[in-house]
Amino acid sequence: MDCYIYFKAGTALEEKVIAAEKSLQQLVLARLGIRGKLQRRPESANDLHTWMEVYANVPGDFSALLEKLVQQTGLAELQYSERRTEYFLDVDVCA
Repeated sequence: MDCYIYFKAGTALEEKVIAAEKSLQQLVLARLGIRGKLQRRPESANDLHTWMEVYANVPGDFSALLEKLVQQTGLAELQYSERRTEYFLDVDVCA
């Protein structure tokens, strides 16, 4: 199962968001053994960037584990919107 999390943050906070995300990604890798990926929409709207965290092959309790790590990084204080989490499963269409 793959996890996709998106949120908005002010464009003026971009460097702080990147620093907090770097800390988060390092914690996730060290504690959970999962390498995440950070993306951002190329355009901003109303002085807000939309950010996306992507994590592949996560366990069922990943959200709870990740939330504890997010609180350690200060990322939650930088966000304009709440974090939206969605999960997707791979579907083998060649079987």
